Amino acid sequence: MTASSPATTRERVWVPVLAPVIWSTHFMLCYVTVAVACGRFAVALPAPTRRALVVAYTVVAVVGMAACLVDGLRRHGYQLPARTHDDDTPQDRRQFMAFTTVLLASLSLLATAFETYAIAVVDRCD
Repeated sequence: MTASSPATTRERVWVPVLAPVIWSTHFMLCYVTVAVACGRFAVALPAPTRRALVVAYTVVAVVGMAACLVDGLRRHGYQLPARTHDDDTPQDRRQFMAFTTVLLASLSLLATAFETYAIAVVDRCD
């Protein structure tokens, strides 16, 4: 099977969206954890436990998104594009998908940093 076969292309289509999915899952888990701990029907979840859960979610998310970023960089060749990838060739499609993966993983890492910072700054339930 060659590198440009349809099976290889289909296998790699999910990679660019993996980092945003990890970010949205992280956001949902953090939001639900804080909402359950601080909401109207608050459960007995002390602040250190809540913080530990958010830290654990963040570590797992950052590792996953960093893996996506490294994979995109590896597939792109560890360099910024010297030219646009807008030709209709298998190589340009692979380069475009790899660069898209790098950009989306970077944006997801930044979004995770901002949301975790916000949770750390506002760490009270009042």
